[in-house]
Amino acid sequence: MGYNDVMMMPVYERKYFINLLIRQNEKRIEYLDNEKSSTKTGKGNRQSKISGDALKNKMKNGEIPLT
Repeated sequence: MGYNDVMMMPVYERKYFINLLIRQNEKRIEYLDNEKSSTKTGKGNRQSKISGDALKNKMKNGEIPLT
């Protein structure tokens, strides 16, 4: 919505849309907080760094599947 559209709305409609935006942002923030907390405690999120040559060797030896 543009500024003029919002200003032409009745006040009760503006309040409704403002409250809708507030609720959406609160849900988004809650979702992001839950995502952050779930990744901190879960296993399997660790990443290790490996050089390109070591990666090629592991792929050739079959330690890392190609599919």
